[in-house]
Amino acid sequence: MLENTAHNKRWIAGSVLVLAGVVGVVWSVWRPWYNGRDGRFYGLGSVFDGISGTRAQLFGSIFLPFAVAALVAIYGTLTRSRRLVILAALLVLFITALWMLRQSQAVGGLKVSTDGTGLDVGTANAVIGAALMLVGVGVWGKQERRPLTPPAEEPAPEPRLRSVSTTGKPGEPGRSGRPARPGEAEAPDERPEEPPRAA
Repeated sequence: MLENTAHNKRWIAGSVLVLAGVVGVVWSVWRPWYNGRDGRFYGLGSVFDGISGTRAQLFGSIFLPFAVAALVAIYGTLTRSRRLVILAALLVLFITALWMLRQSQAVGGLKVSTDGTGLDVGTANAVIGAALMLVGVGVWGKQERRPLTPPAEEPAPEPRLRSVSTTGKPGEPGRSGRPARPGEAEAPDERPEEPPRAA
C-alpha cells in the first residue's frame, strides 16, 4: 500500500510538470521568436521550405504542430502513457530545431541579444516546455509490467483417510476375520469372555 501511495505521488508530481510544459509550449507561439516576430506569424510551410516575411494564419503556422503536441501530451498524461508524452515533446523540439535552422539560413546565422533582436523568449519557452515534459515523464518512474494471466494456484492436497483398528494397528483385520473399518469397534459377542473370578 505504501508503494502504491508513493507511485501515485510521483505520477501527480510528474503530471504537473508535463502540464506546465504544455502551457509553456502553447504560450510560446504568442511570444516573440526572432527580432520581435511572434511564433504564430511563422508559416508551417516556411519551416520546411525557408523563412519568408509573409505572416501566416494561426492554424497555418507553427501553432498547429504545437497544438497537436499539447493534445497528445494531455492524453498521454491521462492514460499514463510515457511514449505519447515523449513523442509530443520530441515533436516540439523537432519543429523548433528545424525553425532555428531555417532562420539561421535566412539571416546568415542566429544571434542572441538583450535589445530585442535575435532569438527571443518564444524560442526559449518552446524548448523549456518540451524539456519539462521529458522531466515529468522521468519523475513518473518506470512502469511495472503486470503478467497477462494470474499465476495458477496449486491445488490443496487431499486429506488421507487412516483406518483405525481395535488391536491398535491400523489396517489389521479384526477378530471377525475382516479388516476393521475406521471408527468401527468389534461387536460385543466377538470379544473373549472373561474367566470367572474366584470368590
